[in-house]
Amino acid sequence: MAHPTDDRHPFARGWFVVTFSDDAAPGTVRPLRYFGRDLVLFRTAGGTVAVADAHCPHRGAHLGHGGTIDGEGLRCPNHGFCFDAHGACRDAPGHAAPPDGARLRRWTVQERNGIVFVWHDSDGGPPDYAIPPIAELETPEWTRWSHSRLVVKTQPREIVENVADVAHFAVVHRFHIDEFANELTGHTATQTTRGHGEIDWGEGIKPVTTTATYHGPAYQVTHLAGQLEAILINAHTPIDASSLDLFFAVSVKVASPHAEAIGRAYVDAIRKGFYEDIAIWEHKRWRDAPLLCEGDGPIGPLRRWYAQFFARRESPDADRSRDDG
Repeated sequence: MAHPTDDRHPFARGWFVVTFSDDAAPGTVRPLRYFGRDLVLFRTAGGTVAVADAHCPHRGAHLGHGGTIDGEGLRCPNHGFCFDAHGACRDAPGHAAPPDGARLRRWTVQERNGIVFVWHDSDGGPPDYAIPPIAELETPEWTRWSHSRLVVKTQPREIVENVADVAHFAVVHRFHIDEFANELTGHTATQTTRGHGEIDWGEGIKPVTTTATYHGPAYQVTHLAGQLEAILINAHTPIDASSLDLFFAVSVKVASPHAEAIGRAYVDAIRKGFYEDIAIWEHKRWRDAPLLCEGDGPIGPLRRWYAQFFARRESPDADRSRDDG
């Protein structure tokens, strides 16, 4: 099956993680580089979070390098133009009024589950699915996210194919699968597993069950039950055509006063697991037509599911996903 991207549509359509909420306090201004573009993330004094194209339309300064929050706006470090969270220029020092066209191209943002997402669509269409809430996070029974990020030199499809690649678990991660299934429905792809690893938590090696669902092409939520109950986030956002940011996080159901420390230990264990994958991903050659064997898992159906996020859509609201202010 051919790679679904082309020069005009090198990245999938969908919601992508850009940061965790606790890393974007009011007053935050941060440069980002995603989808081959320079972006700026900022949160106003009142708490509104925004993502926009990074360069000031006036003289081209990068607002993520030296830009500052002024109330509900982002002020340019070069000439002081101030842009609100919708991208409109509200103040242009030295000018009677902001010049025509003085606005930033704003990206559609959603903040949910303690995570900030942006909507990407190469055709400029609006979102066509939503990020669901994680109800457990609204209760005191679950810890705050322990989270981390890695830069990986690979393309997103290598990450996604772990949904179907049952054969790699025992070889790469020394996790032995007893039960495995995929369900591909609409914009979701769910993997369910039951298996056991080589880690003895002090009471013998116990089985672990997981239900891991991709919501769109790049954001996966996993519910894990074993020695402990945990919720895991696995998300990736392309920096360019050959590298991406891999975000991951853990929340643990509080079963002891050491739950926060357990969450951090889970993150360390997940990071170790990802490093095992990364050692392979960063040196792989993508196969459009892989030589599949019995027992490889449903690679073909997963690839067909993933291709939907590159299909053209009718979009009467052209460019809305990046400029809806």
